[in-house]
Amino acid sequence: MSYARTPYKGARAKKDASDLALEEFYTLLCSNIMQLTDHDGEESPGFLDQRMDTGVDWENRIKHALATCRVFVPIYNTRYFTREWCGKEWDAFARRQEEQLRTRPYTGNAIVPVLWVGEQHLTMPPVAAKVQYAIPNLGKPYLQAGLYGFKQAGRRGMYRSSVWSLAEMIVKVAQQTSLAPCDVELFKDLRNVFEGE
Repeated sequence: MSYARTPYKGARAKKDASDLALEEFYTLLCSNIMQLTDHDGEESPGFLDQRMDTGVDWENRIKHALATCRVFVPIYNTRYFTREWCGKEWDAFARRQEEQLRTRPYTGNAIVPVLWVGEQHLTMPPVAAKVQYAIPNLGKPYLQAGLYGFKQAGRRGMYRSSVWSLAEMIVKVAQQTSLAPCDVELFKDLRNVFEGE
C-alpha cells in the first residue's frame, strides 16, 4: 500500500484521524483478502510501512515490499501526488512490471488505485491518469466521495462493501497478472514520476 502520511501539526506528535482510518482500512482489506484466498496468515497479505519496528531500515524494507508484492495499491488523496517518495514507489513498481514484460508476452497492469477522497479533489499526473481507478460495481458514489468520504459521512455499509469489492479486485488482479518478484537492484536511482510530466 502506497500512501501519503498526513503531516503532524506543530509540536503535536499525534496521528491524524485520516491516518488512523487508513490503518483501519488496511486491517479490513487484509482480513477480506484472507477470506478470498488460501493465504497462510503467517504474515499479513499486505504491507503498510506504519507497521515497521523502530530501527528498521525503512527504505530497504519498502523496496523489498515493492520487489515482492503481487499488487501495488496507491491511496489517492490530494497529498499523494505531491510526495516525492510516493512518486518513487510508483516508479519502482512500474520498473518491475516493465522488467517482467521483457520476458513474458503479456502481463496485465497490477496497479489497483484506491480513491480515498472523491475524484474532484485530485489533480493526477499523466502516469496516474492512465490507470483505471473506477471500480465498476462501486459506481458514482465511490467516485464522488472515496472511502474516507464514506467513513466521514457515516456511510458504514457503503464503506464496508467498497472495501470488500476492492479486496475482490486486488485478488483478481494478483491472480491474472502473476507478477514475479524482482531484485531490488532494479530500484537504483528511483525518480519521482509525478514530477515534470
